[in-house]
Amino acid sequence: MDRLGNRRSDGLADQIVLKPRLPRHITLTMKLFLPLLAGLAIAAHANAQQLPTVDQLLTRVTAYAQQYRQSVPSFEADESAISQWVKNGQVTWEVRLEMTVEEVRVESKPDELDDRYTFHLIDGKPPKKHFKLPYFAHGVFANALGFGHPEQNNCFDFRVSPGDSSTTVELEMAVKPAPLPPNCADIPDEYRKITIVDTATGRVLHVTRSMSARAAHERHEIVFVSVDYAPQKLGDETFWLPVRFESHDGKNEGRLLATYSNFHRYTSTAKVVDGDSPPQVVQ
Repeated sequence: MDRLGNRRSDGLADQIVLKPRLPRHITLTMKLFLPLLAGLAIAAHANAQQLPTVDQLLTRVTAYAQQYRQSVPSFEADESAISQWVKNGQVTWEVRLEMTVEEVRVESKPDELDDRYTFHLIDGKPPKKHFKLPYFAHGVFANALGFGHPEQNNCFDFRVSPGDSSTTVELEMAVKPAPLPPNCADIPDEYRKITIVDTATGRVLHVTRSMSARAAHERHEIVFVSVDYAPQKLGDETFWLPVRFESHDGKNEGRLLATYSNFHRYTSTAKVVDGDSPPQVVQ
């Protein structure tokens, strides 16, 4: 060992550099100061982002949702899903699915899309005529946005907060405590939605929506859904469509995770005839 602190082995220096040690009071001061800097940075980000008012944001999101529901054309996509049943934190039944989902417009429901599924593989094998799944949910493409009834805005408490970037905000809405006005009678119990929104356009990038298990059962709805959106080309136009979908039942026992890809316009007019119906999910 030479006087600079370099250890020698076989006459060669290993170049171990000794680091100077800061006085203890300086080290403690830095440990206290660093979290303060982090907090100031977060506060500066929030202050730098000019948040819209609830009314401004609702106007943008409602206009976007209505335009989305009315203008997205019929299309189809590949869906890969994992359906599970969970007991005591353990997966007791799991089925993997490969499907084509068709989202088709019908004249009787001009602002909705009808789901039509073709099951290709169940756990890697062609499906039988009838089969069971641990849990299944649908309706994500047309029904997850759920904005478009401004006459019911008085039924909810709203909160706008910064998003995860300077161009997005988080819009949270939750049904108000009872008693509610008469026009809120059809709002599900414990309804809550958190939406990540592009501030300038009102475009929806993510939705998390939940309601009580009782309300979901009575309305044939899904207790919990989480949807990620991304841009997809349909012909010459681009739409932000669901690419990832999670849901579960009221006890979090039935679960579904689905991803979507290979989007394209749906143009088929073929009809299924008797004796050639696709496999059916047995509830």
